[in-house]
Order: sequence, then structure tokens, then C-alpha cells
Amino acid sequence: MALLDDAHAVVREYSTTWYGPVIGTPAPLNEAVTCAYLLMRAIDEIEDHSSLAAEDKGVLLRGVGRLLQTRFTESDFATLFREHVGVLPAVTLRIGEWTALPPPDIGPRVYETFATMAERMAQWAAGGFTVRTGTDLDRYTYAVSGTLVLLLSDLWAWHDGTRTDRTLGVAYGRALQSVNILIDRDEDAARGVDFWPDGWGAADLAAYARRELSGADAYLAALSDGPARAFCAEPLARAHRAVRTASRHLDHREDGHDSGGNTR
Repeated sequence: MALLDDAHAVVREYSTTWYGPVIGTPAPLNEAVTCAYLLMRAIDEIEDHSSLAAEDKGVLLRGVGRLLQTRFTESDFATLFREHVGVLPAVTLRIGEWTALPPPDIGPRVYETFATMAERMAQWAAGGFTVRTGTDLDRYTYAVSGTLVLLLSDLWAWHDGTRTDRTLGVAYGRALQSVNILIDRDEDAARGVDFWPDGWGAADLAAYARRELSGADAYLAALSDGPARAFCAEPLARAHRAVRTASRHLDHREDGHDSGGNTR
């Protein structure tokens, strides 16, 4: 319980969006979902790190992916990270601890997801996160968020037999990720990353997000009342609100005004 309480505190530190859904799930689903969130955050912190070289990101991410496919121990991760202890955040350095959270009968399914995701992130980092086309954007949103929701769908089924449409689950993941890309463009640009396809403006990315949100809505609507629905509802509602806000801002600009209300 001490580890789970500590893990919840770390989730709270990183995310107002996911903290409520994560801690609101019942045991033992809670332990599995908490592990999934923290492993996601741990490798995401490597991918997004502002001072790590792309080569180092690739080495670390591939290393995480390979370890998660073995009979690893906490010390294996300590060895992997030893040259970067001073720059990596605690959530990443503690990957070995987080892997102890889920029950043994579902833990390997969680590790499989993040082994795959870490290796895909390594490829994206090596390529400078180059997104040229809508197909590239599909690949990136699938690699990150779509894959995660496929894991969640398996966790729902493991916990209480809940069955889901996995195609709609991928749409749910893509929807949330594309909304983040839409609203985080300035922040991403500040760290030298651009996930927007060539020639796309805000209207194009908003249209992409709305299309995926339609599938996400269908994914949620098909869930009966229970832990899965409770987990997915509020993040989806936040995504809809974010797109509406971004669209109002876009409409304002297209009417001839910038964000400060000056005519262009």
C-alpha cells in the first residue's frame, strides 16, 4: 500500500486530467492502471527531455523496451540510467518500482505495451519526430495514445469482462493525443518539435481531432456504467472543451482579429 500511495502522489504531481480517473478505479484495476500511467509518463519524460541528445533518448528508450521484455530487476533499470541520473526525473528513474504495482497475472500485458511503445518512441526520437503528412500523424498518435487505449481495453476485460470496440478505442486515444497537439503547439515548438503535417493549419488539425472525437464518443457510449466508463468520461469531456475553445479562438482570428483583439 505504501508504494501505491506513493505512486498516486506522483500521478497527482503530473496530471490533473488523469489523477481522478486513476485513483478512482477499484482494486486491483487501480494498481494496473496506476502502473500504466507511470510507465507512460516515465518514457514520455525521456522522449520529451529538453537537454538529452536524440542519440541518448534512443539508447534509453530502446533500453527500457528491451528490459521490459526480460526477467528484469530494479537494478537493471538503475544500470541503464546510471549515466543520466542527474538529468532524468524521479518518475523515470523509478520505472523498476512501478513495475511492481500490477498483479502478476496482468503485469506482463502492461509491460508488453510499454516495451513496444518505448521502442516506437526511440524511432520517432531518432527521426526528429518528423511529421510530414496526415498518415505520419496517424502513425504517431497510434504509437503513443492508440496503443495505450488498446491496453486499457484489455484491462477492462481482465477486471470485469467489459468488452470494447478496439477500432473505436484507437480513435479515443488519437482524439486525446491530437487535441494535445492542437493546444500545445507553442510549447512543442519551444523544444524544437512539430507534430503538425506540412501545410496544416489549426483548422486542419481541429478537423482531424473532431473526426477522432466522433469515434471516441462512440467508444464511451458503448461502455456500460462501471470503472471503464468512469475512467474514460472526464478526459474525453476535457478534450471536447479544449477543441471548442481552440475553435472559438480560430474563428476569432479568421474574422480578422488576433488573440489580443487587434485587427490584422
